[in-house]
Amino acid sequence: MAEVSLVPSIGPFGVVAGIVLTILAGLLIEQLVHYMSWRFQRATVGVAAIFAPIITSSPELAIFMVALLRGQAEIAWGSIVAQPFMAATVIYPVVIAVSVAAWALGRRRHKIPHVHRIVAVPLLAFTLPLIPILILHPERYGVFGQLYGVFLLMLYFLYARFMLKEEEVEAMGRALWLRNPAIQTLVAILAMAFGAEWMVSGIKELGASLGLDKLALSVVLVPIATVVPESIVGLIFIARGRDDEGISVIVGEKALYGTFYPGLAMALGVYTLEPAATIALSIAIVVSFLEVVAIWFGYFGLTAPIGLAGYIYYVACYTLHMSCPYLGFT
Repeated sequence: MAEVSLVPSIGPFGVVAGIVLTILAGLLIEQLVHYMSWRFQRATVGVAAIFAPIITSSPELAIFMVALLRGQAEIAWGSIVAQPFMAATVIYPVVIAVSVAAWALGRRRHKIPHVHRIVAVPLLAFTLPLIPILILHPERYGVFGQLYGVFLLMLYFLYARFMLKEEEVEAMGRALWLRNPAIQTLVAILAMAFGAEWMVSGIKELGASLGLDKLALSVVLVPIATVVPESIVGLIFIARGRDDEGISVIVGEKALYGTFYPGLAMALGVYTLEPAATIALSIAIVVSFLEVVAIWFGYFGLTAPIGLAGYIYYVACYTLHMSCPYLGFT
C-alpha cells in the first residue's frame, strides 16, 4: 500500500530546503511560545510542553486523517504508533548530540542538559498508558479499546490543563517576525510540513543518486530526518541553554504521543496489533523505563545510549529479521 504524502517531492535538493524550512519553523514556533506565554499569562514551560509538540506534529496528524479518509487504516495507525517509539529511542541521542555541539561552539555552559529528577515522573506516567494498548486486542476487545482511547484523550487534556497554569509574565521577549500570531502559526505549520517531507524524501533520492544502500539510509538517516522536525523547538531551546523549556518540549511530546494520538486512533477504532506495531511499542515501553531510571538517578546522558540501543534492537529484530528475544507484554 502506498505511503500517504501531502507534499510534492523536489528531488535531492529537498535535503537543504528541508533543513532550512525546519529550522525556520522551529524559530517561528519558539517565538510563538514566548508570545502565547505573555499574551495569556501562562508559564513558558507549560506553553512549550503543550503548544510546540502539537504544532510540530500537525503534519503527522494530517497524514493520519488523510489515510483514515482514504480507508488506509494500517497507514493511519502506523503514523501514530511510530511516534512513541521514536520519542523513546532516537530523540535522546539527537538531544545529546545537539547539546554537545552547542557546548563545543560556546553556546551552552554545560555539555549535557541539566534535568531535574522530577522529570522522570511524567515520563513514567506517560509510558504506563502504552501497556494496555498491547493487551486490548481490537479483534477481542474492540469496544474496551475504544473506551480506553477516550480515557487516554481525557488524560492528555488533564495534563494540558495542569501544565497551562497561570503565571505572571512581564515581558514578551522578541517580537513576532510575522506580527500576526495566526499567520505565523500557519506559516510555521506549512514550513514544518514541507521541511519534514522534503528532508526525508530528499535523503532517499540523494542516496539513490549516489548509489547508497536503501536499507542503510532507511535505518540510519531517515529516522533522524523524521525526529528532528518534530523536536526542533526543544532542540533550539537546548542549543540556547534553556534546558527547562527544552526538556518540557520533550516531555510534552512524550505525553502527546503516549496519550492523545493513540487515544484518538483507538477511540475511532483505527488500531491494529500486527508484529511491527507490537514490537515497536514493546521496545518503547522497556526503553522508556530504563531512561526513567537513568534520569531519576541523575544520569541524563545515559538516555542517549539507551535510546540508541533500543532503536538498534528494533532494526536487528524487525528490519534485518535477526533472532532476538521477544519483549512483548502479551
